[in-house]
Amino acid sequence: MKRFLLVALAGVVACSPGTVDPASLIQPKVQLHHLALRNAGLTGGTLDIVLAFHNPNNFTLKGVGLSAGLDIEDNHFGDVAMSEPFSLAGKDTTLVTVPLAFKWAGLAGAARSIINSGAVNYGIKGKVTINTPANVPIDVPFTGQGNVPLLKP
Repeated sequence: MKRFLLVALAGVVACSPGTVDPASLIQPKVQLHHLALRNAGLTGGTLDIVLAFHNPNNFTLKGVGLSAGLDIEDNHFGDVAMSEPFSLAGKDTTLVTVPLAFKWAGLAGAARSIINSGAVNYGIKGKVTINTPANVPIDVPFTGQGNVPLLKP
């Protein structure tokens, strides 16, 4: 009888609303939303990379890590890594800001584009690690390219 109760309890826990089969999870979509210049000096500065995550699931996903490489005007601009947790609300788009320290050396094309148009052509490639409601980590790769505005402080 105890064995039957344990098996029944395990079945109820496995089918509870908080448990999701990772295979049925719809992966979030990631896009570069905009860039924002946080500060700049003679040798470089800090750029905020703002990513838009759209979570098509009916539940919140917990982000536990992010890494990406950013190219501006066909030149590698830098790499970012974030290990602070963040939440992606279900059926919603969440903006996540990741700072990137950079040096001016070798970025003449990007600087010219910013001065002339206030926007830059970019390419981004990376991955975000999310925990499913069942606490199973999943890496979601993303890539993108296009033209985004650079917001100034």
